[in-house]
Amino acid sequence: MFWRQWVWSFLFCGVVVSVYAHFQNQKKEAVIELTSRLQNIEKEKDLALRERDWLRLQIDSQSDPSWVEMILMRDLGVVPEGWLKIHFKK
Repeated sequence: MFWRQWVWSFLFCGVVVSVYAHFQNQKKEAVIELTSRLQNIEKEKDLALRERDWLRLQIDSQSDPSWVEMILMRDLGVVPEGWLKIHFKK
């Protein structure tokens, strides 16, 4: 007689607990996925900041006359006046 009165209450509690456990597992999986995505985004941010700093250094160095002279000599083969230019054949 006791079971007949309370069977629906026990079934309801069982369903509620099983639904809660199911959604709790989904929440844990979502937290793990979001944590992984956050770590990837932080890595990308770090790489972007490094590249930005490197590009900023390049831009800043372009206004340096000795750097410009070095690039002209290295890439274009321009030599300052009074210097001797030597060509090597392969």
